[in-house]
Amino acid sequence: MINKRFLFTWLLLVCILLTLNSCGFRLRGSAGVIVPLPATYVVGEGASAVLLADLRRGMRDAGVVLVGAREDSRAVLAVTGEEKDRRVLSVGSTGAAQEYELRYAVTFTVTDHESKEILPGQTIERLRAVSHTPAQVLAKESEEELLYRELRREVVQGMVRRLGAIGK
Repeated sequence: MINKRFLFTWLLLVCILLTLNSCGFRLRGSAGVIVPLPATYVVGEGASAVLLADLRRGMRDAGVVLVGAREDSRAVLAVTGEEKDRRVLSVGSTGAAQEYELRYAVTFTVTDHESKEILPGQTIERLRAVSHTPAQVLAKESEEELLYRELRREVVQGMVRRLGAIGK
């Protein structure tokens, strides 16, 4: 015979899952964007390897077929610049910075295999404010790196959405 406690646990779990599904909850993943690019080659002399890996992953998730050589491609996505900046937003009474603004920007263009422009030069940037405490320098440095990773992820999603709008 089925244990009542086991049955109750499963029934409760099913109710929770149905409630989450009905309220529109979705796990974070790809934005559901379909990019209408043919076989694409991604190049980036002005970009970090981490950005290019994230971009390739995002494009694959959006249904783009990526190729390993420019000769095999029908479109070329070129990342021409990647910038990480930090500027002071506010200072305390002692003149020390209390808050910074982090900026992450990526510039890119899309051309066809004959170097005709499909999407002219675009820049996508994201900003984030972060507080600064001199007593917690190491923690703030690791928080800053975490925020830059999050900004990079947001920029890649923005690039994929912008690429998805090419055909519209």
